[in-house]
Amino acid sequence: MLVVEALSTPEASFRVKQANTDAEQLMNPVDGPLIGATLDQLPTPFNSAELHGQLKQVFSKGVSTQCTLLRPLVDSMLVFDCRLLKADSHLLVLSVVASEPEDMDSLEQVLEAMPAGLALFRAVRNDKQEIIDFQAVLCNQSGARLSRQSRQDILTKPISQRYADMKAYELFHQYVSIVTTGEPLHQRLYLPNQDIWLDISVVKYGDGVLVSFQDITQGQKTTALLESVMNSSPAAVRYYESIRDEAGQLIDFMTSTGNELAAYLPFRATQSTFGTRLLDLYPYLKENGLFERYVAVVESGQSDHFETSRTLEDRVVWFDCMAVRHGNGFVLTSLDITARKEAQLAQQRQGNLLQTVLDNSLTGIARLKTRQNPVGQIVDFTLEQVNATLAKTLGKSPDAVAGKLLSELMPHQMTNGLFERYAEVVRTGEPQRFELSNPAATIWYDVSAVAIADGLIVTFMDITASKMAQLDLEEQADLIKGVLNSSTSSILVLEPMIEGNGQPMDFLITLANPATGRLFFPFLGHDFTQEKTRTYTLLTLFPEVKERALYAALMTIVNTGETIQSSIEYPELGLTYDYDLRPFRQGVLMITTDSTPLRVYQQQLEANNIALSRSNEYLQQFAYVASHDLQEPLRKIQSFGDMLLTQYAKALDATGQDILRRQQHAAQRMQSLVKDLLNYSRLSTEQLPFQPISLQWLIEEVISDLETTIQETGAIVRVDPLPIIKGNSTQLRQLLQNLMTNALKFSKPGQPPRVTVDSFLLTADRLPQPRLTPDQGQWVALRVSDEGIGFDTLYKERIFELFQRLHGRSQYTGTGIGLAVVKKVVENHRGQIMAQSQPGEGATFTIYLPMT
Repeated sequence: MLVVEALSTPEASFRVKQANTDAEQLMNPVDGPLIGATLDQLPTPFNSAELHGQLKQVFSKGVSTQCTLLRPLVDSMLVFDCRLLKADSHLLVLSVVASEPEDMDSLEQVLEAMPAGLALFRAVRNDKQEIIDFQAVLCNQSGARLSRQSRQDILTKPISQRYADMKAYELFHQYVSIVTTGEPLHQRLYLPNQDIWLDISVVKYGDGVLVSFQDITQGQKTTALLESVMNSSPAAVRYYESIRDEAGQLIDFMTSTGNELAAYLPFRATQSTFGTRLLDLYPYLKENGLFERYVAVVESGQSDHFETSRTLEDRVVWFDCMAVRHGNGFVLTSLDITARKEAQLAQQRQGNLLQTVLDNSLTGIARLKTRQNPVGQIVDFTLEQVNATLAKTLGKSPDAVAGKLLSELMPHQMTNGLFERYAEVVRTGEPQRFELSNPAATIWYDVSAVAIADGLIVTFMDITASKMAQLDLEEQADLIKGVLNSSTSSILVLEPMIEGNGQPMDFLITLANPATGRLFFPFLGHDFTQEKTRTYTLLTLFPEVKERALYAALMTIVNTGETIQSSIEYPELGLTYDYDLRPFRQGVLMITTDSTPLRVYQQQLEANNIALSRSNEYLQQFAYVASHDLQEPLRKIQSFGDMLLTQYAKALDATGQDILRRQQHAAQRMQSLVKDLLNYSRLSTEQLPFQPISLQWLIEEVISDLETTIQETGAIVRVDPLPIIKGNSTQLRQLLQNLMTNALKFSKPGQPPRVTVDSFLLTADRLPQPRLTPDQGQWVALRVSDEGIGFDTLYKERIFELFQRLHGRSQYTGTGIGLAVVKKVVENHRGQIMAQSQPGEGATFTIYLPMT
């Protein structure tokens, strides 16, 4: 057995970390010790691609697996049954059992079960015993599939007939050399006709060879593609693997896979950096802080994108860097941006001249420079120059603002749409002009953005005074429109149409909100739009209203100016409408509300109250039956059982006496259950008035009642001072009694119970389910803690349900109602309850009760 450590490199290699004596005998490398050796340094078959693939699969998926490996001997074969499992995020355990098949049939069964291709070739010799060809005598199904040949061809045709002349010649001489010298062969072979790559291992087996091979086509193509991409990239890409000390502290990185671009050769100590420590190559990384940044990337998992520079001879070279955690290290991408950086610095020098002009303007002006990511996306802007007017608006000096990122100085502009406008101006080259306000809409600007070579010019003109006057008018109009459109009531403004005698002959509808069409649809039988109502008069739209009391009420309001409120039922439509009529300007404001749902709800509420009263009556009847009719038969059963045990016990054998005792115990449990159910039902039906109650006095009485149990168990009970609250003393006594009984009952075997009762005060916003209303006042948290057997937090809600038990009756007595009673008392006092526990670590019940 050995422990294998996964090296998180792009190729996912593995090395031996620990091994027992048997493993060292089976697979000790020829060169060097087993500990620290990688897979390719191990002997056959432990250096095979098959085992490497199985290890990668277990490492990535975390699912244990099994595989079979073969090692040819002179006249037989060693079979290794391997089991692989993942121990943690970096370690895998490989257990190996070696055996030698008794016959060829068992060997063939092993071969068929293997995922790798296997074929056994026998040397074909002439009369002079010279090898002239090789003939397959055994081939598994995987071998036929991977080689893209039928199994029949492989077993009936020698290799000279199954391959082209050159390939047959090459394989023939390789096999002859292996049979002659005994030296194994391991190679990667490309078959152009099939367009596949095979990882092949060939070893001598008797007077022939055993060939094992595995399809690595996808890996070869992926590797080639990755190398091509990396070598064609203008950026240097390198993976660095973490090096830690014995305490787990990250102290350095080992340089691993990456591209070797000639353009970056002057910055490297050697032409190739593979296998070299990072700080040995670049010791200055400790001084400029970059090493700490790389450590932060690995430890936190957060990528880091930054620019850095390095002096090379007489010039400064700039790099755009991205560090991303990968496996047990990080990948660093570095792109030379010196040309772009030098252009930026040159423009910055020219900007000083422009700043003088900008500072003399009464309009706020800023020159923003585009910031892009490596793929050319605009991600931010730098405030290259700002004039004094804009700096004063920001409450800073121009020097303090210049050079800052827009996202740093004004982060709100990255999310309020302004950043996107700037980016669009840069991308399209089209100027934009628009209005902008601060989040509170107390300051308004006329903003203009014009693109320039490397960014844009933005000007801000304060238009607050004119804008606020405009907004006041718009706000009033929007407010009225919003009220009308969102109202569920119909709102109509009716203007009277006066006849020659001075009396209204009709009403012109000058305003109607959207709800009007919905409320009056049942009367018309067809839809009408809000705009269309303005073309109607009241009597044109509702001609029958003239004969109703509503029209008379409208006339009364026009003549008297009084307000009328009325509710009218329409039985034929199943509707009830409330009307509010009041004078408005020269006409009437009519508000119509559909009160039908409220009327239906009131009827349902009345029916529910009747049903609830009936249910409470049934519950009270059940409580009476439980307290009298159910308990009386139980008392008789117990009485007769006691008589049988005391007077007729000698007439019964041991079995009969045992049955009788069990009957008595069952009757006692039944009586306890009936009493507990009765108490629980009373909690729901008997709501007694609350009075000031001393919790200190109640707990002392409970401890006095439990004195016998406390003495028998040797319990240690500590009670801190408890406050006075308003509540029901009987119910709160039940609560404390049940919690104390449980704390004493569920103690650890062989240990005396230890129970602590204390409390603390808190406000409603600190409750487990906070209550923020101002009338909640002060609360008390009453805690009952023990050091008993505890319970799993999965059951912290279930334990408060009726008849829920976490242990059998043979372990702990009880009916499973005690904690349900506790919860009911808490609910009756409008409180909250929380249970905290872990198996073997005791339990704490916290009761939150209002002080008043």
